[in-house]
Amino acid sequence: MKKIILCAIAFVFYGVVSGQITNEKPKSFDLELKNSIPVVEMPSFDLKKLQKEDAINDLQVKPYRFGYEFEVDLGPENSGVWDELPNGDKVWRLNVHSKGANTINFIFDSFELLEGEEVFLYNHDKSFVLGAYTSKMNNENKSLGTWIADGDMITVEYYVPSSVKGKGKFHIGSVVHGYRTVSNFEAHQKRLNDSGNCNLDVNCSIGSDFDGIKDKLKKGVALILNGGSDWCSGTLINNTSNNKAPYLLTANHCSGSEANWSFRFNWISTNTVCATSTNSIDNGPSNYYQVTGGATVLAKNQESDFNLIRITGGLDDAWDLEWAGWDRTDNFPTYVVGIHHPSGDIMKVCRDDSPVTKVRQNAGGSSPQAETWDITTVGSGWDQGVTEGGSSGSALYDQNGRVIGQLYGGTAACSGTNDNGQHDYYGRFATSWDFGTTNSTRLSNWLDPTNTGKMTLEMLSQEILLNVDDVDLKEENIVFYPNPSNGILNVANNTSNKLTYKVFNIAGQNIGSGEIVQENDTVDISSSANGIYFISVTNETNNSSFSRKIIKQ
Repeated sequence: MKKIILCAIAFVFYGVVSGQITNEKPKSFDLELKNSIPVVEMPSFDLKKLQKEDAINDLQVKPYRFGYEFEVDLGPENSGVWDELPNGDKVWRLNVHSKGANTINFIFDSFELLEGEEVFLYNHDKSFVLGAYTSKMNNENKSLGTWIADGDMITVEYYVPSSVKGKGKFHIGSVVHGYRTVSNFEAHQKRLNDSGNCNLDVNCSIGSDFDGIKDKLKKGVALILNGGSDWCSGTLINNTSNNKAPYLLTANHCSGSEANWSFRFNWISTNTVCATSTNSIDNGPSNYYQVTGGATVLAKNQESDFNLIRITGGLDDAWDLEWAGWDRTDNFPTYVVGIHHPSGDIMKVCRDDSPVTKVRQNAGGSSPQAETWDITTVGSGWDQGVTEGGSSGSALYDQNGRVIGQLYGGTAACSGTNDNGQHDYYGRFATSWDFGTTNSTRLSNWLDPTNTGKMTLEMLSQEILLNVDDVDLKEENIVFYPNPSNGILNVANNTSNKLTYKVFNIAGQNIGSGEIVQENDTVDISSSANGIYFISVTNETNNSSFSRKIIKQ
């Protein structure tokens, strides 16, 4: 019998341009350039006025504003300094200073680089470097938004190799002063308007029945820098072709200038802070650069406040990403879970075991009404964790880890290390699925492109397992029955070989193992929760194996 090797199974995946940040060192770091770098000073602004506005806006259905945007006119033609190297290569540099900024990011309103050209951002002591932005990040809008860079003075460097005939187009149209951002590298110091102390880092346990699923789903959650100065959250979402299409689900109220959006994946604390005042710690420079940019809108509507986008800047296989599954039945979940970035902070998780309800309402008062799931005050809001501004657009998962909505709004917040027991509202996935009459207002055409009619879909890693054929199973004459079962599986073993088995849950956790030594034997998973499992059986004689899906109900 042939041995099944899962990693050798061939699947056709969506072709995306590999345009994510490449984590290189700027050329100037190894050179002794003669010219000093000129500094452009950003003017002052009324921070107290913005903070008063934020106090109001944070209670409404709006993206979480973290920065003040200056419109500028800066580029190689009118600012900075060029240095020409002996080999003919050229380097342009400019320092941008905005006094008191925690971070600075940029909108390049003209971005059409030629192959070989590179753009970098780095701070004064070169402890933070972001880049290279290359021609692979070019897009149809001919503009690009960067990720945030640490510090109040950032150097922008543009490298043009001598082999390039002419120059690409590169111009800075906006500089964003981050006044309530969290730095990328430093320990997260709690400040006014950072996420509240009742939040749970995503690695905190929220129950053994979901922890394994959570540890997979967190790999598909993105912090979105949208509009240059706002935060939202989003989730990579699977489609019935299981092809890694770079589709990300977020909220309609986060919409606007998607071509300039930037995304960060797997921003997870290296320590675990679970509803305490202890500081979370950034996951550091070795993991930081899971950043990409640029998007196009595929579909959105106000009826359920969803926005489905396609990330255009590329996703790296080395990031170990996950694409979430979904459930469009509109059935009531047993419990719900959210994974998100409150206030643009490190990834957090929340859970509610109380029954949710279906409500049509307008969270925030001024917003259009939407069809939502309500995390109710009857159940005292969230049971673990909470959401905040910046969590907008993050997915709501049912007990199976399938997406059933995305965050629309609400009044949930922290009260010390506890939540305040208030509502949160999520636009319902079932409404998003087939609302309207065009591809641009509904999910169905994008998430079921071959019109399978499926009502549910598992996360990508599980769909791959589910589609593995039971190769050579008949040759071994091993039968498991009944299937589905109540957890007691009879095994008809018509071989003369010693067999061992392992049982895995849908999250890939090993929940049991043993031997099949008799002609008629049993496998007992009756103490496990109802759901889908996989049993892997190995022939100890020749080390061949097979896998079978089993269902307990």
